Amino acid sequence: MTLPAQEDRLHELVEVFLEENSKLNLSAFRTPEMCWVGNVLDSIAILELMQSVLKVTSIPKPLPPEEEGTFEKEKRCKPRNTLFFAREMRKNPTQAEGLLWEAIRYDQLGARFRRQFIKDGAIFDFYCPSQSFAIEVDGKIHNAKKQREYDAQRDEFFRNEHDIRTLRFTNDEVLQSLHSVCGEIKKQIHPPPPMEEGLGVEVLDIGTGGGFPLLPLAICLPDANCTGMDATQKKIDSVQRMIDTLELKNVTLVCERTEELGKNPDHCEKYDLVTARAVAPLNVLIEYAAPFLKIGGHLIVWKSMNIDQELKDSLLARSELSCHLVKTHEYELPKEFGKRQLLVFEKAAKTPSKYPRGIGVAKKKPIS
Repeated sequence: MTLPAQEDRLHELVEVFLEENSKLNLSAFRTPEMCWVGNVLDSIAILELMQSVLKVTSIPKPLPPEEEGTFEKEKRCKPRNTLFFAREMRKNPTQAEGLLWEAIRYDQLGARFRRQFIKDGAIFDFYCPSQSFAIEVDGKIHNAKKQREYDAQRDEFFRNEHDIRTLRFTNDEVLQSLHSVCGEIKKQIHPPPPMEEGLGVEVLDIGTGGGFPLLPLAICLPDANCTGMDATQKKIDSVQRMIDTLELKNVTLVCERTEELGKNPDHCEKYDLVTARAVAPLNVLIEYAAPFLKIGGHLIVWKSMNIDQELKDSLLARSELSCHLVKTHEYELPKEFGKRQLLVFEKAAKTPSKYPRGIGVAKKKPIS
């Protein structure tokens, strides 16, 4: 069977994820093989449903189970010495770098920046993925002729090969004229163009955690507009770093509780597809998801094979929120992961205005 064109990108995702997982304990799968099966293959099992359920064309075929375990590929992670130097530079910034970071972090200038960002073997002092420009804070060593020539060649390379602009400031400029430096940086930040209609389906991943199934779906469905939501800021920050490293342009993250975001008019009944993997029992999950779905939209959830009682317990929630079970899809993963299933619910009517209820109510008092 032909592998999808996105396979290389999915393997790169595994490498990037494992780097984050070593710091934040996002998943129990800590080897490339286990993460490949338990996170990636499990996530893209949904692709078999996309064409029939959402009428989405050009869906890549899922990776065949018999191919999953090899991982006999050249490693796509950044060289260990580069990662080491980047981490050390983050821990021990120069005085000028530390001062500038405090002025530009947390989107203070209208865009998100990353420190010590690795790109094509180089380490940028600061990088803005959404605007494709880097900032270098240069010490006195950069005054030397050979260093200036090297800097010019590097800047030209990234401009020609990656369309990345580079702004350079000296330590003295940052230390003595920080306001002017920030003004020059702000001139490089342009608002994104308005999103065109019809670019693809709107996907929301509830409780995205470490980015699954959000990131595999974003890779395999580049025309879809994917939103990941989680209530834990550290997880959102971690997934954002993965998005930046992978240069995914079709993913947005929101740090919010479902009960609060479900009342936000910018998100109510906006999504064609809501996904949820290991989030909550069905009677709770349907209340979380229904407010986000368009009428005719679909909720797809990952579940084990033994959920008869859970299905029974969700009958009233399904009726109350007009989310009807329309399809089940069984699939089998290699190794000890075994057989699993996806459940597809279709929303048939507008969600009553009282839903979602307040924070924690759905869990404490499920619809019954």
